[in-house]
Amino acid sequence: MRKQQRTRAVDLAVAPWNPVRDVVLPGAVAGTLGAFVMAVLACAFSGVLHGEPWRPALLVAGLFFRDGAAHGVFAVVLGLLIHFAVAGGLATGFALLLPRRGTAVAALCLGVLYGMGLWTVMTWLMIPFSSPPLSRAAPTSMLFLLHLAFGAALGTVPAARDVLTRMDRLRRQLRRLKQAA
Repeated sequence: MRKQQRTRAVDLAVAPWNPVRDVVLPGAVAGTLGAFVMAVLACAFSGVLHGEPWRPALLVAGLFFRDGAAHGVFAVVLGLLIHFAVAGGLATGFALLLPRRGTAVAALCLGVLYGMGLWTVMTWLMIPFSSPPLSRAAPTSMLFLLHLAFGAALGTVPAARDVLTRMDRLRRQLRRLKQAA
């Protein structure tokens, strides 16, 4: 345990803050993971409740198909792209707000709180204006569970930062060895 703490302290001391390594990439990883978990759970719930597993993606595509007439593969892919893009942006915002020296437990708790806040803002402000079909069809309790899952996935930001910092440190060591040779 002490060696791990020392390694982490050295990583934080040696590596200065880098926006790509500390915010963008961990946010993209956590956002992709969170969007994937949300999509799988939403499709599973919709498949059980309505018999249409692709219904959530069609409802998200309501951003462009405002009358609710979204059908076919194009609408499903469009809905998934919108969902993953929004999740990536929100997770990157979370990674920007999360302190760099935070623990995984703190990130998990803050991520769940962030997910609850997102649920509040999305359910009552964003969804009614951006996607009327989703606003009419989606139960808020299911959206709450999906946003909790997204928030829990945001707890992976410190782990992604650690991996990227170690890769950066290894890259720097290899560069020094190459210059020395």
